Amino acid sequence: MLLSRLFTSSTSVPCIEKSDLPSELKHDSTMDDDYSSDSDSSSEDLDQEDFATLSRKAILDYFDKTRVNEHFGSLTPDPEVARRVRQKIADFNLGIPAKVCERYTQTGLDIVATAFRHTPPDAQVLSAICTFCTAAFDDGVVDMEASLQFTERFIDRRPQLHPLLDLYVDTLVSMRGPYKGYSATAMVANCLDFGNAEMFTRQAGALVLTSDSSQYIEYMRMKEGFSDCYACFIWPHATCPDPKRYIQAIYGAANFINLVNDMFSFYKEEKAGETWTYVHNYARVHDLTVPEALEKVKQLAIDVVHRIRGVLGEGPERDAWESFAAGYTQFHLQTARYQLQEILPEYF
Repeated sequence: MLLSRLFTSSTSVPCIEKSDLPSELKHDSTMDDDYSSDSDSSSEDLDQEDFATLSRKAILDYFDKTRVNEHFGSLTPDPEVARRVRQKIADFNLGIPAKVCERYTQTGLDIVATAFRHTPPDAQVLSAICTFCTAAFDDGVVDMEASLQFTERFIDRRPQLHPLLDLYVDTLVSMRGPYKGYSATAMVANCLDFGNAEMFTRQAGALVLTSDSSQYIEYMRMKEGFSDCYACFIWPHATCPDPKRYIQAIYGAANFINLVNDMFSFYKEEKAGETWTYVHNYARVHDLTVPEALEKVKQLAIDVVHRIRGVLGEGPERDAWESFAAGYTQFHLQTARYQLQEILPEYF
């Protein structure tokens, strides 16, 4: 899932151990949190030098073909945004250990400092808190029963069974402040999809994938990935009031969000010996080798950047996209989680 791939560790706060969570908030260790197959990859093994070289080459080619790295900026969150985010979270008395709470708070602030730095403060606060809630939800901070009832209780307008989910609902309702119309509604729909898909994959566990499963992995990737919501965050109403000027770019932006994460995660995942990743699943269902699958993912990311530029033309919508594409990329490049300093030292 995108959120767990993004946020299992933070740029500023040490990764949480299970012992940091109260016993009632821990995931069942027997539960599989990923929708992919747990079988071995059909592609050949790669030694460390090979996957390091492959990853470096893919990222540098992506930079060369898109030039997004020319728009890198600050990694520091706005102090007033940070203050407002922390105050809002504190107001809900979540009952979550302080170390856990700070970890997800920093996660939200890190992503708005990079990917959404171009948006107004109200939008940044919303993006950070929404990230806080979904990342904590994704990591199992909320117990299973409360999680299972999240979507149903939202639809029925009943209080949630955990205060974090009440904060989540409050955030969804607040989206109609800095975002309007289609974008605001699409964000809420994606958050509900996320909760629904999250519960399905926790309960279903790993499924066997075949050559006929390609549409399934794409479908669940979009549902679990929170990428529609992040795509809509790019264009706040204050600077981009006409959705007709960017709506054709939303699906491409959602794909870009997933593809960049897959490409920049590849080195860390191969180093850890993981074979349930999207690149491995893509290789499996398309009968490709892992290097061929990575090349395909990289090219898809490059292509979508150019298509979105073509759709948006010139103006504030294009400026917002360029800022987001650079910031989201920079987040992945320079976040310690991805370990890319080992293969791209010139960017550190």
